[in-house]
Amino acid sequence: MSAQYPHSLTHDERRHYVTQGYVIRESVFSSAEIDRICIACEDLVDRLVRNRQGERETFGSYVFDADIEHGVIIKWEGDSDIVHGIEPFAHLSEDLDTWAHDPRFINPMRDILDVDTPMLFTEKLNLKRPFHGGANPLHQDYPYWVPVADDAARIATAMLFLDDSTLENGCLHVVPGSHADGPWQGRADGDRFAANEIDQTQYTDVDLVPVEVAAGSIVMFGPLLVHQSAPNQSPAERRALLFSYQPPGFRTQLQALRARTAERPTN
Repeated sequence: MSAQYPHSLTHDERRHYVTQGYVIRESVFSSAEIDRICIACEDLVDRLVRNRQGERETFGSYVFDADIEHGVIIKWEGDSDIVHGIEPFAHLSEDLDTWAHDPRFINPMRDILDVDTPMLFTEKLNLKRPFHGGANPLHQDYPYWVPVADDAARIATAMLFLDDSTLENGCLHVVPGSHADGPWQGRADGDRFAANEIDQTQYTDVDLVPVEVAAGSIVMFGPLLVHQSAPNQSPAERRALLFSYQPPGFRTQLQALRARTAERPTN
């Protein structure tokens, strides 16, 4: 793309994305904006889980609860009533859908995806509550998306940190340059979903780099970047909003979820 927009990637950012697989921008959103986003996120969580009596299923390292009525998957912290994540959600929150189309997300994605109008593929709210937030194992997004996306290789994510992200509260860790190696080998010791996680016995010398940034910062990365995060062992929140974009006209996560729901047999 030749056109330049506000918040487009700089030359150095483009080079870093190509060679290292990610870009970090610090202090992109103000504290007042983050406060507003957090209110919208917590309101959404409260609405979805209030008096929730869904059926939970364990897949891989996670406990999921498909909220068919709302078209969303709730991820729980084990058997507790503490929410670990929600996906997708833009159709449930006008405020959060509006934020997803902010030029501070959209315009860098024009460069990363090389399209004029990046569109949402999915949205994820990750919650690591104080002393409760669990680990996200070493993985790439690509294998999770292959079954549901039109082209999982053409998806990129912007992760907005809603709280200061530190080693103590379970910050993101990335493996620079890992995207260049293609899909890594998945686990063979669990269920089909666990196979999406990386078999760490095959990668014993992984160079994990912590992403410690202030609230309001963004990291952008593609589907093949290897990453993980540790549990939250602090008294502080560690919340993050992830917007994943793709070229226009491609199927969304919500559409794939609704299609699978429609195929389920009824009693």
